[in-house]
Amino acid sequence: MPASSPSLLAPKGPPGDMGGPAREPALSVALWLSWGAALGAVACAVALLTQQTELQSLRREVARLQRAGGPSEKEEGHPWLSLQEQQSPNALEAWENGERSRRKRAALTHKHKQKKKHSVLHLVPINITSKEDSDMTEVMWQPALKRGRGLEAQGYVVRVWDAGVYLLYSQVLFHDVTFTMGQVVSREGQGRQETLFRCVRSMPSNPDWAYNSCYSAGVFHLHQGDALSVTIPRGRAKLSLSPHGTFLGLVKL
Repeated sequence: MPASSPSLLAPKGPPGDMGGPAREPALSVALWLSWGAALGAVACAVALLTQQTELQSLRREVARLQRAGGPSEKEEGHPWLSLQEQQSPNALEAWENGERSRRKRAALTHKHKQKKKHSVLHLVPINITSKEDSDMTEVMWQPALKRGRGLEAQGYVVRVWDAGVYLLYSQVLFHDVTFTMGQVVSREGQGRQETLFRCVRSMPSNPDWAYNSCYSAGVFHLHQGDALSVTIPRGRAKLSLSPHGTFLGLVKL
């Protein structure tokens, strides 16, 4: 009996199974590549749709600005010019002239606002002087708060350099047993002297309780060169020199 060949004794696989185990990795790679390509195409389509939507939104915004005549001058940027207008030398020159005029108006407006700063002067006492011959006590002032150059403290008077309407207020804290005490705020200027307002307060007769303040205020039109003063129509009047008890102030309205 002849000997069998090894190739004849080897088990035979099913028909068509030629190199099956070697082809399975290649098939998996092909499937993954096809899925990746499909996902990439979907992502590109989504991005394209998003860009188209944004482009349509920009087009609508451009059309709205063209109908409205361009951006507001109050906003940062330049007036809206079409492509043809931008290429026109006359249009560019007109825009530059308008821009220069706008900046000039803005500078003048800012300068005018700076000049219109309201003058403020708040004064506190530093000394008092009694005039025996006129039965009067005067108060000497110094600035505690000042803004602007329209008002100036000059010893016993306040000089007005900037004419206008002012709020004028005054308070004096008395420590006197005289039955009534008070102050008079007067103005001297333009060749005449007048009383703007006066304040009168009753005082206790007991020296330990004889403390009372007198406050008054008003609105007045003051002229350039006016001199304002506060006087107490009592000789040797006793009053407090504390800044929170006795003061004088003017505010331009």
